[in-house]
Amino acid sequence: MMLSLLILNFFCLPESGGIALTLKKPPEIPGLPSIDELAQRGGYQATNYEVITEDGYSLWIHRIGNNTGPPVLMQHGLFLAADSWITRGSSKKDLAFMLLDLGYDVWLSNQRGTFFNQYSLKYHKTDPPFWDFSFHESGYYDLPAFIDKILAVRNVQQIFFIGHSFGTVTYSVMCATRPEYNDKIKAAVLMSPVVYQRASNQTSPIMSTLATVRDFVTANAFGRSANIVVGARSPASVQALKVLCGSKSPTQGLCLSIFGLFVGENRINLNLDDFSTFVLYASSTSLRTLIHAAQNRLADQFQQFDFGPKENLMRYNSLKPPKYLLELVTTPTALFWSLNDPTLNEQSVARFASEIPNVITNSVVDDPKFSHADMIIGDNANVILYPRIIEILDSFSLDGGNADQFVIDERVGGRMSSPTIVT
Repeated sequence: MMLSLLILNFFCLPESGGIALTLKKPPEIPGLPSIDELAQRGGYQATNYEVITEDGYSLWIHRIGNNTGPPVLMQHGLFLAADSWITRGSSKKDLAFMLLDLGYDVWLSNQRGTFFNQYSLKYHKTDPPFWDFSFHESGYYDLPAFIDKILAVRNVQQIFFIGHSFGTVTYSVMCATRPEYNDKIKAAVLMSPVVYQRASNQTSPIMSTLATVRDFVTANAFGRSANIVVGARSPASVQALKVLCGSKSPTQGLCLSIFGLFVGENRINLNLDDFSTFVLYASSTSLRTLIHAAQNRLADQFQQFDFGPKENLMRYNSLKPPKYLLELVTTPTALFWSLNDPTLNEQSVARFASEIPNVITNSVVDDPKFSHADMIIGDNANVILYPRIIEILDSFSLDGGNADQFVIDERVGGRMSSPTIVT
């Protein structure tokens, strides 16, 4: 019964929303630690900024602490929000707090459609047109607005960018469609880059076929203009997740199995208390985002949304949607991925790496069981992954860095040697 309620809640429209002129603070759910409280658990204060995008969406960006070091923008993945980076509240576990302790100025952003996107200037959140967006709009409007806000507050010319999962997609959309923003990013770190995804997230022929059917249904059954919210963060969903996935819940094993199906099974690398907290911070997105992703997987391309031949012709002057020009993604970019990630494989990452011109490293984590989610909440990420990310940021911070000279072993997490600068 509770599982049924959770599924219904996950696919329903939010219970509140409306047009507002301003918000005094980010939304909160009673009984769920807010992003301010999560920051305090890690020893820092959060400063929250409301940002209005060019097309009128209200989004929140959170500055954790007030360090004067190089700014770092961290962008979350699908069905998450900014607070997912700091749910463990420890500088020994969370990358954000590790960076803060080293003096970096950390900013956590929320793309449109999440819990922190409460209104737009045009539509109520419960109006279907509010959800008429995909990851294209998140990359074209949201990330530039966040970057410009950081640059203005800090009075600097460049920032670092760290993205996970669909955060790597919105980054690539931004750099390809608004290439002037490449110059505003000193270096980017992309964890689990899913610009090109596996056509299937399974290796067996049967599951591969089922995944293809899933994508076909998603891309076609709902209609290309289906404006529906998928996912939720509400008092009801939080309570349901506590009951189903809590550390003392008899059904936590089922939660872990479902979680592993989508992000890679590796529960041995998860602290179960950390997991039971992390899942409470799930968030929402638009159905059109999922349709866009399914379209790209079926077409095996990284391209704009396919509205159908007639509307494509009106929007793009072409019967087919245009491809994103990845050769325009010129920011020095580091790629980190793992073998136990159902959303990608070596070939999909290599394809992406071959199409962007300024790759610092294309590195696989040296743990064959390391998963998609381990990038954020894996117990060993602070040992086998985060030090390498910090090495890259440090190098570009101290001596300016040069992607043409920067060499890192392609396998991350083995021998922890310093990067080699080739002269």
